Amino acid sequence: MEKRPTLRFLAGREDAGSTPDPAAPKQFNEISSKLIIPFMGQSYLIGCQKCDFKSKEIKTGVGFLFGNINDIVYVLKGTDKKKVQILNHQKQIHTHYSRGYSLYQCSKCHSLENKCHLTLYNQQGDLIFQTESYCRSCQKEREYMPEDTDNETIPDLCCPKCHQQDLRVLLGILWD
Repeated sequence: MEKRPTLRFLAGREDAGSTPDPAAPKQFNEISSKLIIPFMGQSYLIGCQKCDFKSKEIKTGVGFLFGNINDIVYVLKGTDKKKVQILNHQKQIHTHYSRGYSLYQCSKCHSLENKCHLTLYNQQGDLIFQTESYCRSCQKEREYMPEDTDNETIPDLCCPKCHQQDLRVLLGILWD
């Protein structure tokens, strides 16, 4: 009698002579963190361990929404939206780059703003637009605060209320 080969499926179907792959959960976790998560946005909740500050949901990253300039315009707000709509209507946009939703913090008062990042270039490669986060109370630009997704933290982030760096960043949902 001929021996049937044993098949190994990630899903681990127990029927049809297959055996579950014991490394499947680990492989999926590694694959998802390298391939799937970079194409999805994440949300965070930030809480201070020294005072009672708790943030609203903070979105970061990109989803499928950010592949097309017209879809990005949809999530922009205020004067950013108006400027990009005009540039798009005038057909001045040649290329664009977006980090998606980003977190910005004022280095003086530590106020936060969560908004969509977008950089636009014309046919000659000149910068024609870039979103900025402006702190009106301090009269200065807020700084971009990149997240460290591997460690689920945002380095150098200070509490907007007590100005301490003792914040907990809790991963919320993944979105696209």
